[in-house]
Amino acid sequence: MSETYWGWSNDEDIRKRGESGGFVSSLVESLVGEYDRVITINKTGTVFEGKVVEVSDPSEVKNIQGALHSLCISMSAYIKKGVRTAIVLKPCDARAVIENIKRNHASRDEVLLIGLNCGGTLPSVDTMKMIGLEFHIQPDEVVKEEIDKGNLVFITKDEEFSKSIDELEESGYGRRESCRYCDYKIPSVCDIACGNWGTPSGKNMTFVEVFSEKGAHVLGSARERGFVSVKEPSEKLANIRSKINSSMKKMAKKWKGKVLDSLMDLTPEERLRVISDTLSPCIGCYACRKACPVCNCTSDCKCMQMDPDDDLPISQYHAVRLLHLMESCIGCGNCTDVCPVDIPLARLHQLFARTYEDRTGYRPGMSVDDVPPLSRGDYPEGY
Repeated sequence: MSETYWGWSNDEDIRKRGESGGFVSSLVESLVGEYDRVITINKTGTVFEGKVVEVSDPSEVKNIQGALHSLCISMSAYIKKGVRTAIVLKPCDARAVIENIKRNHASRDEVLLIGLNCGGTLPSVDTMKMIGLEFHIQPDEVVKEEIDKGNLVFITKDEEFSKSIDELEESGYGRRESCRYCDYKIPSVCDIACGNWGTPSGKNMTFVEVFSEKGAHVLGSARERGFVSVKEPSEKLANIRSKINSSMKKMAKKWKGKVLDSLMDLTPEERLRVISDTLSPCIGCYACRKACPVCNCTSDCKCMQMDPDDDLPISQYHAVRLLHLMESCIGCGNCTDVCPVDIPLARLHQLFARTYEDRTGYRPGMSVDDVPPLSRGDYPEGY
């Protein structure tokens, strides 16, 4: 199912202070007491700093307004089987939750997924450096940032600063690499997806799309109890939302061509050499394994079962892990973020995952009922 609305908070303070009319904040408020845990993100300093919080008191909602696009936290770690959880997350987080459900770490019936449309996230340290060099402002001056009409925009209390995101990314700034070629912008695997694409200018609203009966029930309950209001969106702005999504996907396709397709076009021997050279700085800290939202490795995981006397434990680890994640990598980029020697691990995992997708048609994290081809013994020609 799919139903679309414009939505906003009925609490004037939340609507004024919140992102896009405070709809998500008030929806979260309506879920306190309805679920065992209600999980979202809270700003802790500048708009580039925050942490995961569990909202247990409706009054806490006033502290969580605002989208934080520089936080890259593994939200799937906050769900577990037997605990009814409502959680706010980005599209890649949502796909990670779906993969965890498929691995029996949680039940889809127990989880309410509230998705946020995402044009990409920003690496916090590099971004704070960039706004000083490129925009000539300080991080603590920024009250909001967004991608709008192909520009990266930073807003202070007094002024708005804007530059072409293409130009910034060509110079090494802008979004995280994994976000640049990600083409999953509206999290349709969620029960509800929210964002500001397709909303009327100056009206302080959220565009809301409902994808499940559970989402419809939650929205209906929040409306009946006076937390939020909704109205039917105009066809014109609904179409604009679709065009923005298409534009984001075109941008992703361009970056996929630059980053991944050039590797896919190599011969097997050339590709192996590139992969080997890229992994050569690895120090064996295994931080990538710990940061991965879908791996959930334990001591008996195959990627950790190396002979201690082997001369190549690190290369074996990566070889097994590349194959292990070929059918489950959702492209979040966490592995690259935590690597202490700056190996672009997400690029390698997505190289394998996208090649696997091209050969089999399978994409991880899109359905709890979709079993990977190799796991069901359905081998494509050539395997």
